[in-house]
Amino acid sequence: MQLPPQPHNETERLQALTSSGLLNNLADEGFDRFTRLAQALFGCKISLFTLIDEQKQWFKSRQGTALKETPRDVSFCAHAIFNDDILYVPDASLDQRFADNPLVTGAPAIRLYAGIPLHSPQGFPLGTLCIIDDIPRELNALQLTSLQDLAALAETEIAIRFNQLAQQRKQLELQAADNTIKRLQSIIDTSLLATWEWNVQTGDVIFNERWAQQLGYALYELLPLHFDTWVQLVHPEDRIKAEQLLQRHFAGELEHYKLHCRMKHKDGHWVSILTQGRLVSRTEQGAPRLMAGTHQPVAENTDQ
Repeated sequence: MQLPPQPHNETERLQALTSSGLLNNLADEGFDRFTRLAQALFGCKISLFTLIDEQKQWFKSRQGTALKETPRDVSFCAHAIFNDDILYVPDASLDQRFADNPLVTGAPAIRLYAGIPLHSPQGFPLGTLCIIDDIPRELNALQLTSLQDLAALAETEIAIRFNQLAQQRKQLELQAADNTIKRLQSIIDTSLLATWEWNVQTGDVIFNERWAQQLGYALYELLPLHFDTWVQLVHPEDRIKAEQLLQRHFAGELEHYKLHCRMKHKDGHWVSILTQGRLVSRTEQGAPRLMAGTHQPVAENTDQ
């Protein structure tokens, strides 16, 4: 018996399978329609939607068998997922790769096997749509094309599931970021701290009234609020250090952003300020999105 191959990108393939969520709940009516159609179209005993993990072949959907899984080493589909097109075996008992396979010599006594690899949107093979019979059978070109067409529709359903899961994860991330800001704001309101929020992508900022009061202003006097509002108030010599610390924080080198700087008071003198904060969310592409923190007057400007 020939063992299934191990691809060079197996680690990435398994990560794609795990992150897809397809293994979380194997019972899925959405995929059953493909196996029901396959069984009806080809009049075969068994039709399967399989997923191949590190050790096992799981049946996401199955018709004609009570089995839910098999070892990967004996799986026909573990061979099929690394084919560019289709793995078609008219009589497995005559094929040297499978003749002594226990799924051929014993139940379910596989003879006909035809399987099409199913891929993630990123192109990683996850499993197959396959048909199986216990008698040798020849499939014509039209039948093989029809199986490929059905598999293409199944891949579309997989892509929909990936997109839905990605949207759900993004929504959870945004909710977590919003909850973080709300908790931070609650703490800040009770501690009488000056606060700021910064949308890194748009430059929009939110300062509370105490932020403005530390520099001798009423908040309305600083309108419209923008990142440039802060830049114009910071001592020119401190702006370079601020930018360097921001980039290190965005790159993950610094867990928190912490800067001692001089800011210009409304009456013209410089106020030493400690500003601290952290990035609380990123865009889908990983770019900095939203940052929040506090301002606090200090006795002197101390380098960090």
